[in-house]
Amino acid sequence: MARPKGENVIRKHFKLTEESAKLLAERSKTENMNESEYIRYLLLNQSEHPRSRELELEIMRLRNEINKIGVNVNQLVKNSNSHLYKEEDKIQLKAYLEEIVLLQKTIISHMYVN
Repeated sequence: MARPKGENVIRKHFKLTEESAKLLAERSKTENMNESEYIRYLLLNQSEHPRSRELELEIMRLRNEINKIGVNVNQLVKNSNSHLYKEEDKIQLKAYLEEIVLLQKTIISHMYVN
């Protein structure tokens, strides 16, 4: 990934921890590139909107909430099979579950559009 001759070059200087520097050296060597080429490669092959740390945390929170909902649904199904609920309760539960699925699809579509 050598740059074309005669192209203007802007130098950037930055600091790395020892650990980060070793990681950069190892990964660039694995890809058969020097460190500058490897950094340019990573920069140019990055998506326009990389996921932010906040988004990753929000996805983890959402996953945990969905898991909790799943546990509650399992309890409801167990009680339903024990004939503790009326038919109206089951219809309302189904409506809530459909709403949850719709919200999940909306969130997922927003994640990949932005």
